[in-house]
Amino acid sequence: MGSGTQALSAAVLLAVSRSGLEHSVPEVILPAYGCPDLIAAVVAQGARPVLVDTLPDCPFLDTEKLPNAFSDATVAVIAVGFLGMPEQLAVLASLCRQHDVWLIEDSAQCFPPECAREPIADCVVLSFGRGKPINLMGGGALLVRSDHRASASEVLSTLPEKALSTGWKWKARRYIFNFLLGRLGYGLLRRVPFLGLGATVYKPLLNISRVVPPEGLLEAGIRSAEQRPGIAVKYVRQLDFLERRGWKPFMANEVSEGSQAGHVTLRYGLLAPDQGARARAIDALTGKGIGANAFYGRILPDIEGVPGYLRDSVGDYPNAESFADRLLTLPSHEDVTERDLAIVAATLDKITVQNKE
Repeated sequence: MGSGTQALSAAVLLAVSRSGLEHSVPEVILPAYGCPDLIAAVVAQGARPVLVDTLPDCPFLDTEKLPNAFSDATVAVIAVGFLGMPEQLAVLASLCRQHDVWLIEDSAQCFPPECAREPIADCVVLSFGRGKPINLMGGGALLVRSDHRASASEVLSTLPEKALSTGWKWKARRYIFNFLLGRLGYGLLRRVPFLGLGATVYKPLLNISRVVPPEGLLEAGIRSAEQRPGIAVKYVRQLDFLERRGWKPFMANEVSEGSQAGHVTLRYGLLAPDQGARARAIDALTGKGIGANAFYGRILPDIEGVPGYLRDSVGDYPNAESFADRLLTLPSHEDVTERDLAIVAATLDKITVQNKE
């Protein structure tokens, strides 16, 4: 597909097509904290996003609140794998089967997807955009479970198709992006305020298309992803002192040795005690050239352009809001060095000691 967002929108298209709804607006359930592209993918298919709060200190859907979000118009639930952590698919699949709706695994930030081990979801979305686990500088993929193959092929074959070029422009963008991953490049960009580096904005999805990549490109991307070092595991060891100072390493169990063997981590996430502590840590780390950020920074209803697509009564999402206010993410790509890790640890050690005092 043309992008991960387009692949997700195609998954929603399939869910809407098999639902048989004629007189109701289709509804798709998703977490209240996430990328606004989730909203764009749903809206592009004429469906309505329905938000559900997350678990405490966790980006995953609250399965106790989820059943209240189902309606006769629900066609799908989107399970988002966040920063490389797969969602609780088995529990979500059970609820989806009870209501005869599709479960879509959005694995844009995870590789391999959880369904590579067992095809629990009805379909899986992958993203190959800049910074994703498989970085092809763009594009995405929609994987459809084999028992849906015939009906899905009939729908997807109607989408336009185009070839992906990997000429000199593509190679130049890739070179520039890899430079910007480094401390020097990121530090320079941080000094240009009008670029809005890291800003989260809603962008409508205007069309979707199938893409034919050059032969061998995807395979090369997968091999590169599989060879990425386990930076997140090193963060767990280096930053173990933070939990004693009120921080929550919510990814520690997921990325510890052997727990999710082979999974690629997009970034390493921590939860600060509060929003102020998070802001001070980001300022200190970026001052050292470390690409720390708050990721999306806000829950979906607080992102400009999103509320108009939600139900009339937006509701409250306290867990998602707390998560958005406190999340700090650290780079975990292959160019992160031992020196970078030492700088992160020393900086956070100094900041959190000062905060405690």
